[in-house]
This record gives sequence, C-alpha cells and structure tokens, in this order.
Amino acid sequence: MKNRRWAGKRSGIAFGAVALILTALVVPYACAGTTGAVPFSGDNPSSGTRTVTIADITDFHGHIERGADNATAFTVADSHNPGNMIPVSTGDLVGGSPYESAVEKDQPTLDMAKAWGLTISAIGNHEFDRGVADFNNRIADPSNGIDWLCANASAANKSPDGLLSHVRDSTIRTVNGKRIGFVGALTDALGSVATPQITRDADLDERAVDAINRVARELKRSGKVDAVVALLHADASAAADIGRDVDVVYTGHSHAIKRGTTAGGAPIYEAGSFGRNMAVQDLIITGAGRRATVRVADVDLGNGTSHTAVDGVLGVDGLNAHPAQAAWMSAGAEENDEVSRAQHIYQASATYANHTGSAVIGTLASGVNFDKQGSDKHGNTVGVLVADANRESIMKHVYAGNRLPVIGFSNNGSLRTPRLDMNGDGKVTVREVDSLMALQFKAAHETLTGRDVKRVLAEQFRRDDGRLERRWLGISSNVTYRYAECGTAGESGNADAGVDTDSGADTNADADECAADEHAAVRIANLAVDGRPIADDDLVIIASNSYLLQGGDSYPAFRAGTNYGELDMPYSQPLHEYLAAHQGLTAVVAVPVGTQA
Repeated sequence: MKNRRWAGKRSGIAFGAVALILTALVVPYACAGTTGAVPFSGDNPSSGTRTVTIADITDFHGHIERGADNATAFTVADSHNPGNMIPVSTGDLVGGSPYESAVEKDQPTLDMAKAWGLTISAIGNHEFDRGVADFNNRIADPSNGIDWLCANASAANKSPDGLLSHVRDSTIRTVNGKRIGFVGALTDALGSVATPQITRDADLDERAVDAINRVARELKRSGKVDAVVALLHADASAAADIGRDVDVVYTGHSHAIKRGTTAGGAPIYEAGSFGRNMAVQDLIITGAGRRATVRVADVDLGNGTSHTAVDGVLGVDGLNAHPAQAAWMSAGAEENDEVSRAQHIYQASATYANHTGSAVIGTLASGVNFDKQGSDKHGNTVGVLVADANRESIMKHVYAGNRLPVIGFSNNGSLRTPRLDMNGDGKVTVREVDSLMALQFKAAHETLTGRDVKRVLAEQFRRDDGRLERRWLGISSNVTYRYAECGTAGESGNADAGVDTDSGADTNADADECAADEHAAVRIANLAVDGRPIADDDLVIIASNSYLLQGGDSYPAFRAGTNYGELDMPYSQPLHEYLAAHQGLTAVVAVPVGTQA
C-alpha cells in the first residue's frame, strides 16, 4: 500500500504508550445530534464487511500555521480506525498562501502534506498559480509523494509528453483488504479563475462530472475497486449529477461548509478552507468488486474537534493546543511523529519568513491604514492605493510620455489580506505587501479605447433581482466619471438618475446607449483622467495585473485591449516601489462613486 503512514508505520514501546493514551481519549462518535453516525464496531470478516475511513481537507492554501492541527486531526482519525484511514485533499493545497509558505514557493506546504501522510489530491485552480508547467514539474514531482488527479484534463495532456504528465485520472489504495478508487476533477469554470494561458495549458476537454462518471464507471464495472471516492474541486452544487458508481464525493473551491446528495444517492461534503475543517467518513464495505455494497457513516472524532452546522464536517482549528491532546503529546510520541514534524516545519518556515520579510519598505502617516473594506458608495482604500502604484510603475518602466492618459486598476480578488499594515505600527514590511498580494500574477499593461474603459467601469454594476449590485474595482485616483442606472423592463427605457463621482451632480442614462447593450446595468458618462475628458475613440494606457487584464474576476471588457505586455516583475513589485518612493503616506480616499438619486 502506497499510503504507508497509515499502515503500521508506528511501532515499538513509544507507539504502545501513545496508543494507550489515545484509547482513553477517543470517545464514541455517535454523539447526540449527529445524523447518520453509528458507533464504530470494527470489521466482520465472516460477512466480508470491512471499514475504511476517509479524512478530507480542501482549500488549505498553504496555511501551515494550522498544519499541526491537521496533523492532530489526521492522527485522531487514524486512531478511530487504526491503520485504515486515508487522508485526502480536494485541491488548492497550495497557492494564495500566507507569507510563511509563499516565500518558499509553497515547499513548506508540500513538506507539511508529506508529514501528514497525504498522498492523494485533486488539482485545484491555485495549483496552477505559477503556471501549468511549474505545477507539473515542481509541485507534482513524484518526490513530493502526492498522486494528483484531474480526469477532465485531456488524455493527450496527461501523456508522457504532455504538460500534465504527472497527473492521472484516478488512483487506487488497498486498505483493510478493500480496494478504494479515487477519481479527481477540476472546476469547469477554470477560465473564470485563471488566465487564458493557464486555461489553454490545462486543456480541460470534458465536463468535470462527465469525467468523474466515466472513470468511476470504468473502475467499478471492471471489478478493480470495491468503492469509489470522488474529489471534485468545484462547489458542492456542481456534484449533483454524479452517478451511482461513486460512493462519496468531496468538493471544494468555494471555501464553504456544505452537504448534499448526488443523483446516484451518494453524500457530498465540502469542508471549508484554510485547514480549519475536516470531513471524516467511514466507508463500510461488504463484498468485493461489482458486487460490493458501500454504506457511508459520518465520524465524530471528539477529542477537541468541534461540530459545524453540517453533519460530517468537523472543526479542527486549534485542535493541537486543545487540552484533550496534551496527554497524548506528553505520552512519548516519537520524535518524527506527524504532529511534531508539522510543528517543526512551521517553526522553521516562520523563522525564515520573519528574517526575509521584516525589512521595512514604507511608512504611513500617524493613524493611517489602507483597508479592503468597501461599501455601496465607495471602493476600498487599499484597492485605490494598488491602482495608483500600478499606474506609477507603468509610467516609470513602460510609458514615460504624457500624450496618452494612464489609468491604474486593481481587483479585490488579487488582494489577500484585509489591510495593508496588518499590525498597525505605521511601518509596511516586505511580508505585509507580499501577503496582501500573494498570488503569482505579473505586472501588466495594455491599451483600451475610451469606449472600452467605460465598458470596464460598467462591469462593476450588475442587476440582481431588480437591485443594482456593486463590486468595485480599485481605480487610480486620477479618474472621475458619472454613472446612471439603465431603465428596467416596464419602465419604458427611462433611466434612473446617477451621481457624478466628483461633484455629486445628477445625470440620466441615455435610453439608446443602454439599449445598445442589453446586459448593461448602468451607463458611464463624463469619464475624465487627470481632469481631461476622454472621448470614446481616445486611447488610454491601462496598468494592472496579468490576471485582470486577461479578463479575470469576470471583467471581460479588458480583453478588448491591444498592445498587451507583462513586466518581468510580480504584481506586488509596483506597490513595493510606490511605498519606497512615498514615505509617510496619508490615506487615499477612494473615488466616491455616488449613490443613485
């Protein structure tokens, strides 16, 4: 069995002592209010019934500060069914990570996963943050010990010469005498959360659910496995059409805690994010191959784990420090025990991160900070700051003239922390900037017409059940514009009033212009850059990150750009340069995009 960590790896006197303590600590898991859970009663060889336990995390995103909590949870799950537990991940194990992992290209997270004994994962979109080739050659390198699964990537791409040569449709583990097949797939919406280049390189040529059903059918009906587990990096609702050949489904991507049921009757679990939750289930398997029957029972591990609102998904945040674990940790756990190794990995990574990230690159005026919290009336101050930095960087490195106006943009999805100066000491460090901008985008630029800039601005507004919903971009502070809501059906095309972003003056949307785009929620008017009016045919240089300018975060109007180019620098570098050049920054007030009259 490849998953050696959970098959008798621990032995000797030290393990015996730990096992005795764990026996005393582990409580029956048929707690009041736990729907569908039954006490673990062991196996029944005479009837051919054996139990295999699955413990799933998803969207860990390099949060190695919780690595010991997860190591503890996996260990307690193993003690529930000794030697017969399989840990799995449903994707986004790495990417968008805290500085401690990101500064070392997430190698600490891969080391952490190895310490846990994690050998199976679906691919998530953030596994591709540094490109598909980087994923295949570095993250999916066999030396890291993980079988990465993506059944809906093309077969050609998974061939020995393909960009995903280290990826497979499925993998099989034989545990407790039963063969468990695992099949993985990646969200069909990859194009909306990754750059066009990544989407092309990944080459998803089949709907995720169709791929899972196809592979599960092959595994089950060939008699190669006794049970099938699906790992789908997509929201739980995306698994609804999975068929009867799958016995349990684990999902992810939306960072939610959810439960559902497939068309084939299998339970679906989504276990949150960032290492705070874990889904643990018993597969109670009778018979073998095509004649096998599988019953799924939720496991309540006790021992400091907490209940969530969803049966089968446990809270494990803070588990390693829980009093229930103290006796176990003092009972002579082996030096290379999974929990100790996880602690050591984090401590070493934190020490390195503190050393590399403590340099101060900028200062803020007293009482000033830049945060991500916006409102219906305003964008967020950190988004405007990043947009101003993007603008200044492109004017410094690419376009030093003044004939064409330059606008900077940023998107909320590229900003990963709630504020710039996280500890509020007025000093901005390398760590704080790189944690805010932890994704692997590049600084980029392109040219849009004034008409296309207006389309970008209009994409900040959408209708939802008749209401105007706003999702502000960060826009450089040299930009002003007015917007007016387009008329809704039944209003004879009449538009509501809008508000000038700098003067507060009312304006009415032109019915003809709104009608030109049936999906438009607003009309943009009086666009000006540096006080200069921008006509529809004027050219404007746009400065932002590579993801947004390729239409990311559902802003497709950026794709109309020409002269697209990327700088040889991460998208955090413009902010590094801006902070260094503007010491003692005062708050940038977000452009006051006004309310409807």
